[in-house]
Amino acid sequence: MKLTYKLIATAAIILTIAAGTSRAQVGVSIGTNEKVEYEIYYAFVTGAKMTLQTNLVTENGEELIHLVAKGNTVGLIDKIYNIMEDYESWADKTTLLPKHALKNVRESAEYKRYITYQFDHANHTVNSSRSGESKIEPDCFDIVAACYKVRAMDLSNLTIGQTIKVNTFFSEENWPLYLKYAGIEDVKISKLGKISCYKFIPVVEVSGVFTDKNALKMYISADGNKIPIRAQMSLVVGSAKVDIVNYEGLPNPLNFRK
Repeated sequence: MKLTYKLIATAAIILTIAAGTSRAQVGVSIGTNEKVEYEIYYAFVTGAKMTLQTNLVTENGEELIHLVAKGNTVGLIDKIYNIMEDYESWADKTTLLPKHALKNVRESAEYKRYITYQFDHANHTVNSSRSGESKIEPDCFDIVAACYKVRAMDLSNLTIGQTIKVNTFFSEENWPLYLKYAGIEDVKISKLGKISCYKFIPVVEVSGVFTDKNALKMYISADGNKIPIRAQMSLVVGSAKVDIVNYEGLPNPLNFRK
């Protein structure tokens, strides 16, 4: 069960990962003072909550966008597992490529991990406070910056079945992700209403947790914001879902309807 909730939190963080060769520009679809909240359900139980936030910061005279994804268990699940995950990225405002990032994870008193990452895109390397220097692919994102990359892209030209690859560095290794575009679907969020979404199916490894390689489905709003709306996971034992529950600071109206 502990592994299951760790995977759910990870799935929420990568809810809208996609990439392309286009240049991103903050301000088109990404607000600089956003806060979007999610609840993570296992079966019918609310097991965790997550928040995605943005703000602008200045470092050495350069203005960067600070991207934050935080998740933690709640209720009975928190009493049993007590998991907290914090991923942060300081990225270039134009490309969204990370300058540096951090991972801060706690699981009860048994496991704590605080890791910082320094990216050198000119030399295609990243320096981890845990594992040292590693080579990375060109246009490589940390997990949070990758999540926001898709929101600055034009998704209207994607064709159903098209597969997209994004280079990320996650869990101390290069982690290429592949996502298949599956069209537009209406998604109904009980607390907010119905909304049209782009649907993506990330290709996942079948490792005793997911039922098959298409077991993870992700949805982002098909509007000017392109924010994460829902993730659904078919697991070997049960299922899980991540739903948006609240939002503020978005640059465009979010078109929920009855």
